[in-house]
Amino acid sequence: MSDKHRNIELVDKRPFFEKALGFGLKSHILDQEKCRAMIVDAAKGTVQVAAFFGTSHLHTDLENARQRIVNLISLYLEQTYNGDLQKSAESLRDNTFLSHSRGGNEMLKALHALPDSTVFGDTKGQGLKEFQDERTLNKPFALNAYRKERKAREECAAVVEAALWFADDMGLEHSALDFTGAETVIRTALLVRLGGGGEFPNRLGFAKLLATIRSNAANSTAAGKLKIPKKLLDDVPLEYRDVAEKIRREIEKRDALTDPAVTLDSLLNLVELRYFVQESSLEDVDGFDAMVSKEWHKVTKGKEDPYSRLTIFMCIAAAAKPKTTVSETVARAMIRQVRQHGFDSAAVAAFINSAAPFEIKENLLSLWEDEFLPEAQEYLTDDDDLKYTRALKFLKENCNIKVKTAGKVQD
Repeated sequence: MSDKHRNIELVDKRPFFEKALGFGLKSHILDQEKCRAMIVDAAKGTVQVAAFFGTSHLHTDLENARQRIVNLISLYLEQTYNGDLQKSAESLRDNTFLSHSRGGNEMLKALHALPDSTVFGDTKGQGLKEFQDERTLNKPFALNAYRKERKAREECAAVVEAALWFADDMGLEHSALDFTGAETVIRTALLVRLGGGGEFPNRLGFAKLLATIRSNAANSTAAGKLKIPKKLLDDVPLEYRDVAEKIRREIEKRDALTDPAVTLDSLLNLVELRYFVQESSLEDVDGFDAMVSKEWHKVTKGKEDPYSRLTIFMCIAAAAKPKTTVSETVARAMIRQVRQHGFDSAAVAAFINSAAPFEIKENLLSLWEDEFLPEAQEYLTDDDDLKYTRALKFLKENCNIKVKTAGKVQD
């Protein structure tokens, strides 16, 4: 490449204060008298800053204090005048040196006061003095970094304030929100509005709310697609509406609340952490379990021991009515069924996936597919066992089989 196509770009890495000062002197905006006044102010400020962060008697602390002041003034000037050197130099001329460093410090204090997360009660990682210490010396803010951090914190503050408005609107005490994500509060509030409710639900209430929303969506003309009308936000103050609108769209797009292929308990497990639900009593917990697993409780009748579960699974695999206990006659019929047609293991898996409580589905599948089925296939399909002796013995050891004895039936 020829020299005429080579460009050399000079990078000025000086602090912005030094750039503005040099520009002001070169442009005659600043004179020597002003510079002498700045030197006097800088000496006072250096001692004060050194004493605040350490001691004013050590050379290192004094040098660090000088650098801190330069960084504070640089941040203040560059942010306030958007990098305009002339306006910055004029500000140095018209205002005291220390007023600029105080301006930079006020910017840091205001930034630190903003939340750095949207979790209620979340303690800040740094105290104010620690934050000032770091951001005036070891990691001073460049303008773009400062603006990026401020924008992120302002967005956090907007979400928190919007969540508090929804909490107040629905009569929820702020103390109930400790260590709760503000987004989850807004999400739940929008669903409650969609479902026609007026208060934040507990876990059972949230399950009922989702069931209602899913039912309404299934009966709508939109073929089960979730739609949260924008008019539900009409009463939300304008300063909170953008946050609520963003979350409204996220729910419609991401949460798949009305997907008919996802069972209610599976859905709750998938989305529950994205929503705020109040603490539940023991009665509510029982009601929740019964609601989300109606079919499971209908079949098991409250019996959750492995023998009852395997009896149900065996019935389904042999095309019999699922029961927790069967007679010896039914057991023989099931053996004949699997010898002729094999085990319908897919039907068992489908029942578990559609009806069993989410938290035990994997264990139930393992109980059937890994523990019971391999041995069951060995014993129940043995054609040499003509009288089903070994097959029945296996079922009696693993399932609930009623055995007839003299004058009575024994489990």
